[in-house]
Amino acid sequence: MHLRVRIGRRTTVAGGLVLAGLGCVALSSGALAQTAATLSIAVAAPVTSIDPHYHVLTPNITMTAHIFDRLIDMDVNQRPVPGLALSWRAVDDTTWEFKLRPAKFHDGSDFTAEDVAFTIERIPRVANSPSSFAIQTRIR
Repeated sequence: MHLRVRIGRRTTVAGGLVLAGLGCVALSSGALAQTAATLSIAVAAPVTSIDPHYHVLTPNITMTAHIFDRLIDMDVNQRPVPGLALSWRAVDDTTWEFKLRPAKFHDGSDFTAEDVAFTIERIPRVANSPSSFAIQTRIR
């Protein structure tokens, strides 16, 4: 599966395309059958939102990293490595092409290029965001 995304000049592979996490948590059907439990995660400051596009704030980004997968992850040296995107390339100055890995959402539905497009298009439309990722994306 391939996806092409047009991006603005300010967007970088490491910053803009990470997009605060793409909402795709792949759980096995066995995980869905387990009993609910409490999960505690320590962060350095209060989390103000778990919406990955609402507020660019370190505690929020840290929390969403535990919930959402990204198109492109970062290794320990902060170099881009495959996430939901197996590979990517610049088509021109404003267009990137991604080869997506097969994945499923928590409800078992397939992860598609349309899901990526929806997520990118959602970023500038998040209401009342005090500091969104909209400055890192330009939708055409």
